[in-house]
Amino acid sequence: MTLSKFLLLSCLFISCASDAFIGDENQTIVVESDSAERNEKTGLTQYSGNVIIRQGSLIIDANRVEVYYEENRVNRILCNGNPAIYQQSSNTDGQVIARAGIIEYLPADKIINLKTDASLSKNGTLIKGDSINYDVANETWRAKGDNQSTQKRIQLVIPPPQKAEDSQVSETVPTIKESKSQ
Repeated sequence: MTLSKFLLLSCLFISCASDAFIGDENQTIVVESDSAERNEKTGLTQYSGNVIIRQGSLIIDANRVEVYYEENRVNRILCNGNPAIYQQSSNTDGQVIARAGIIEYLPADKIINLKTDASLSKNGTLIKGDSINYDVANETWRAKGDNQSTQKRIQLVIPPPQKAEDSQVSETVPTIKESKSQ
């Protein structure tokens, strides 16, 4: 595959990604967990035990989550899990599913950092690496392997183009619980 084809396919993978996030940031955040602890002085809230966060179409599922606030707004969400899962969908752009041992989400910057056996899936395209940085605002991603981890090299899987009759068939979108067991 030539570099230009690779870049074109990469751009197709991330194009219109910011549409998935429009409106979610104005929705209420709902957090469920087994326990929680809040420090008003530092603006840190820690959740542990089967943590599920919902905000519009955004769903995060992790073992432990730290939510950092600045000026009464969430500015950083740090998730740990085996794996931690981030998913978000839109009416126009399908669904983004990210998995990693550690997920850092920066809502104001619209950046998702995935570390330790990371994967990012969107519309059938899958990126795997030890770490992936996904910049939704600029529609770019960067993946790295690590010689010391199980994911030594990055892997990009691009599905074949859909035929006209295939595009009329509706896709089934896995839920977090289904995708966690895969």
